[in-house]
Amino acid sequence: MFKRLLVLASLGLAAAAPLPAKLTVGVYPSYPPLDMKDPATGTLKGFDIALGQALAQRMGTTVVLQETSFAQFISSVETGRIDLFLNGMNDTKLREQTIAFVDYLKSGTQFMVRAADAKTYTDPVQFCGKTVAGSRSTNLPQQIGAWSQTYCVAAGKPAITFMGADNNIDARLQLKQDRVDAMVQDSLTIPYVQSQEAGVYATVGQPFDTTVMGIGVGKTNTALHTALSKALQSMMDDGSYAALIAKSGLPANAAIAKATIDAGA
Repeated sequence: MFKRLLVLASLGLAAAAPLPAKLTVGVYPSYPPLDMKDPATGTLKGFDIALGQALAQRMGTTVVLQETSFAQFISSVETGRIDLFLNGMNDTKLREQTIAFVDYLKSGTQFMVRAADAKTYTDPVQFCGKTVAGSRSTNLPQQIGAWSQTYCVAAGKPAITFMGADNNIDARLQLKQDRVDAMVQDSLTIPYVQSQEAGVYATVGQPFDTTVMGIGVGKTNTALHTALSKALQSMMDDGSYAALIAKSGLPANAAIAKATIDAGA
């Protein structure tokens, strides 16, 4: 029997460690359309919620959603308070030193203008010398500074003036009130914003500074890494992954081609 197990293991056919009947999944419902809460019922919903439930079904387990602050995700996985989290966290090499990521989406930064200005601004380089708003509490100031240096200053054009807003809502308000020429926001959230305020905004150009986002899992929990990756790949293979992206109102370019583990930059 022992010899048979050795042979199976050498062929990669040994049975995987069983997963718990229920997985505690951390969620911070402030990232529509990925993670949000119905104000009327308090129900958690969004792409991440639906994806987590679909993955659990394919792994033969269920999920228990637990609201967790974004800042506490990594420590909560490390201490075992949650088994994993789905909340659009960027997979970075620095974070990979602490936890593991099963990559599942791509996100970038995209320019957005008032719909009335869509014919005026058809190429992002037209924002050289203009004022662009964005959340100051993110890395958008650095992103726009780098973009401006590459596409404006290096080409002999005036730099973009970045206006730091309190958050994305404030940045959109600055844009609607004509205090800035454009704004920048996470490309995953823009289609949702446009659906909530139809005919108000238009995007310019494609997302830039694209990063991979991952499902956060304990670094040593290799059984769960593998199970999640296989379940996600099966959803990609049968088309249900792409269908869920479309149903959730995410842009098609948010999809990744293959389920990977720790493939962040």
